Amino acid sequence: MTVAAVRRGISVARNGVGAFVLPCKKITFQYCNSGGSSLGIRKYLNDALGKFARENRGVEIEVKIKSGHPLITGNYMNGKQKVICVRNMTTAEINDKVRIIRDASGYKLKRMVNPVHSENEGPRGVWSPFHVLAKYRHKI
Repeated sequence: MTVAAVRRGISVARNGVGAFVLPCKKITFQYCNSGGSSLGIRKYLNDALGKFARENRGVEIEVKIKSGHPLITGNYMNGKQKVICVRNMTTAEINDKVRIIRDASGYKLKRMVNPVHSENEGPRGVWSPFHVLAKYRHKI
């Protein structure tokens, strides 16, 4: 039988234990310099992008000038991408969309098919309105 040495000081990296790394690694702003639908994003880039970039130093910011409707694209650690069209939106609405992209994990939202179900009755039992004294019951 071989004897293995005990490993000390080696830990498995888990996101949220000791440090947290945002899943969003890059946000790309794409807009047209002359289009009317890009007016809101141009105002956002001038007014609010600097503050957002200072608050989120772990996220790379890229700005592209390209014809067409304005888009905000988020690239995530898992290789996924999320694209949101922000045409004709105000600065506040664009700020909300940028925060949605920053806070997302990159995975698609899934509906839970099987909700949690227990075969055991709860420790407090089943509540009924008839368990209350008659003088406190709602009378119709």
